[in-house]
Amino acid sequence: MRTRFFYLVAFGAIVFLPLTVWPQTDSALKLSTSNPRAVAEFRAGVNDLQNISFESAASHFKAAIDADPNFGLARVLYASTDGTLTPAQLTTEVNRGVEDATSHGNTNELVLALAYREAALNRPEPMKVFFRTASQLMPSDRLAGFMAAGGIFATTLPAMKEFVTRYPDYPVGYNSLAYLSWFAGDRAAALAAAKRQVELNPNAPNPHDTYAEILQWNGNFAEAAAHYKQAASLSPRFPEAYAGLAEVAALQDQYDQARAYLNQAIANAWTPSQKLNYMRQIAGTYALQGSAAALATQLDAIAAEAKAQHNPQVAAIAYAQLAAVQANAGNASAAHQSLAMAKAASADVPWAVYYYGAMSHAMLKHASPAAQELASLKARADADASVSNNMVAAAEAFQLTQQGNGGAADALRILMAADTTNPLVMNRIAEAHAALGHTAEAAAWNNKVISNYALNLADFTLVNSRRRARLAITGGGRQ
Repeated sequence: MRTRFFYLVAFGAIVFLPLTVWPQTDSALKLSTSNPRAVAEFRAGVNDLQNISFESAASHFKAAIDADPNFGLARVLYASTDGTLTPAQLTTEVNRGVEDATSHGNTNELVLALAYREAALNRPEPMKVFFRTASQLMPSDRLAGFMAAGGIFATTLPAMKEFVTRYPDYPVGYNSLAYLSWFAGDRAAALAAAKRQVELNPNAPNPHDTYAEILQWNGNFAEAAAHYKQAASLSPRFPEAYAGLAEVAALQDQYDQARAYLNQAIANAWTPSQKLNYMRQIAGTYALQGSAAALATQLDAIAAEAKAQHNPQVAAIAYAQLAAVQANAGNASAAHQSLAMAKAASADVPWAVYYYGAMSHAMLKHASPAAQELASLKARADADASVSNNMVAAAEAFQLTQQGNGGAADALRILMAADTTNPLVMNRIAEAHAALGHTAEAAAWNNKVISNYALNLADFTLVNSRRRARLAITGGGRQ
């Protein structure tokens, strides 16, 4: 599974709560709908869901509610997996689904509908209660048990180890176990878990994609590419595998090949928003390559596509990123124009625009407007928990480092209080050390950046940090 988040899997932890409402009667999910097509599509959707092919699952759940508009659980699962609904549309769909499950469904359908609704609406505490209840009502339903244990992004490694011990032949448990083990620092266990998922479920694309990603992170590029290719060849179509192939190619400086893979991802995309994300990844290949002119053209194309998709926030961020590219080239007039376009693109200016504004002005040595943009970014961070504290620290540190030795020392204090495993933070630490004349320390931090193979080409700060670190190590290289 490519490391991304979907509504229904973003939260969860195993909890042990007594059943106080519903009697434990059914041991498996029996569907209330009498429509054969609705049943078949729902079962197909659940199969794709537990194989972590979300876009295909959404298409089946949508077909199920087309066949039976009163099928409440199918409606909630459609809204949870679709990924293209606005927050208002999502809320409307999941609430209607729960109402339909109440009026037309059975007890188990209702409990699951409530659980998935709470997950979709980002209400983790009641979600935990309902998934735990569903698991106790249906002890033989492994998917319900998996979600009760935290789902695809389980909160704890012990919870998923316990689940895998209980259900050793259920593939999706190993998917979560692989990532949790990796992030706990146990690479061998992560590789073993990902490999086991492939062995248990060799004909689904996601297991190969997960194994490929863990192999990539471990530096096994040839093996990773082989499993990404297997994922791309299986059904349902899995465009994220092409994104993985692009990452492996880009890590080996094969940028034309990376863009070819991403164009295949675009051709196989399920939704316009997915296509837009792959366009952003193409921009990442140009940023990593150091091709400023091609990058500027691609960012313009992203902004245009985002506006066509009525996604003003992505358009705003693309213009702000373009401003940073132009500022880095010393083109102040163009950078100022792009920043103005970024702030005009969306009525609700994304916080990232202030980050790129702060960086752009700082690169142009415009101290006062750089400070103003940084102040706006900090103000947003104080009011919005979603603002990246790492990017706030990075922007402030960059401005301080430019002031000379005293500023670089202050920058280091700020950066060492941030997430020092984040590539952007690591690169800024290296730059501060370099400004202080700490050559060995700077090289060590930059080597940490370029030896991190968890590449996300859509992450503009990550790819630029990687490029800057490489240039600092090599003393030149590709521009």
